[in-house]
Amino acid sequence: MSFNPNIISVSKPSEAFASFRGPMISYPIVKSINRETGQLRRWVVFSQGKRSTLVRYLWGKLLFDELNGLELKVFWHLNEITKDKSIYLSLKALALGVSKRKIRERLETNPFGLSFVSRQQYLSIKGRVNFFFLEETINLRTVTKYSGYCKHHKDKGSLGPEREEIFPQIFDPLHDVLDEVILKFLTVGEITFFQENVVFRPDEANKQKRFKHLEK
Repeated sequence: MSFNPNIISVSKPSEAFASFRGPMISYPIVKSINRETGQLRRWVVFSQGKRSTLVRYLWGKLLFDELNGLELKVFWHLNEITKDKSIYLSLKALALGVSKRKIRERLETNPFGLSFVSRQQYLSIKGRVNFFFLEETINLRTVTKYSGYCKHHKDKGSLGPEREEIFPQIFDPLHDVLDEVILKFLTVGEITFFQENVVFRPDEANKQKRFKHLEK
């Protein structure tokens, strides 16, 4: 069994069970699905912390420290990194060369209600929660392959009457303009509304607060 600070790899469930004295939670994280071979590879996580706690721990460690090899693999397999705007757009900002310090400052002062893991919250999780990872491969239930034949609605045992498409193209998903505004905020540190000279600069606001504190 190889130990990391908070992420522990085990070869069988009993190794995880022996480390718990209270209630334990388990949940899967999918690594890959091979439809040809019918196999699914995944990690089963055993912990006293929920999946959301694992996400917050890894995201906090990425912001304030560095993820090790196993932690980085797990992090990139979490679907939360694309569902959570604060994580997804911050990763974009990191890819564009913005420093972690700047991203932390802007997440902490953001006006969009983005979630933020403070250093104290990250250290709190780090000090009290461990996550045990069991890697396994399971065989999926076989599904009858599609033959290429589809019943017409007039055939016996019909699939139902044919229906016209009632939703026009105007209901197609629109481009999320808010994402662009948030990304600009994370990368540049300012927002301009409606092309007016209304700019929000959290970095400058923090500097002014520091200067006023020093003047007192």
